[in-house]
Amino acid sequence: MGTGNLTKRVRSALPPDGFPAAVFTVHHLLDGSEGGGDAPKELRPQVLVGHHMRGDGWAHALSFIPFAFKVVLNEFPSPSAGSDDPAVRVQRQKQNSKFFGSWDSLAGKLMAAAQPRCSGGVTTTFALSGDQARFVYWQRRRWGAKLGDAHELGESFRRDSIAWTRRRSKNLGEFQFGFDDGSWGTLLTPDSDAFVEQFPHTLTHKDPIP
Repeated sequence: MGTGNLTKRVRSALPPDGFPAAVFTVHHLLDGSEGGGDAPKELRPQVLVGHHMRGDGWAHALSFIPFAFKVVLNEFPSPSAGSDDPAVRVQRQKQNSKFFGSWDSLAGKLMAAAQPRCSGGVTTTFALSGDQARFVYWQRRRWGAKLGDAHELGESFRRDSIAWTRRRSKNLGEFQFGFDDGSWGTLLTPDSDAFVEQFPHTLTHKDPIP
């Protein structure tokens, strides 16, 4: 899947605002720990309903194989607990947790949006354009890189609601988004350098969580 091709498609799906969107493919890594950010199933958006590509069916038939296929098939373990307790916030700061906030917080909405439910294949992107940051879901073959034509706009955020960004670790492309309501969530992107260009004041993993 060519990154440039996906970027062009996502840009074409966004409402025009005069700004070329920076588009990042993002992922959520499963984490069963407290503060891991695994969203409850009922909060994860069900996207691209009714859209399938050739080859999706046989992949779905293999869903009985544990874990590895559950990741691909968008099945998740028990969800993390959300919290807006200040004491829990301090604890999760110390633990460098992926997520803090209630599921109604901005970070809760970010984490849930990064974990879509889809009966076919989907690529989750995060597009920064003008004063908005928005999830866009694009159809792809469940096994492989071929893109389809179906797409769907997801949750959006004001860019000025993002108070800070931070590298969560030295090597992985995990970035924490801190919001102005005190919550934070984490997205994984392979486009780390391009991400930092968009958020030049990103904190390092050595900096404490604000």
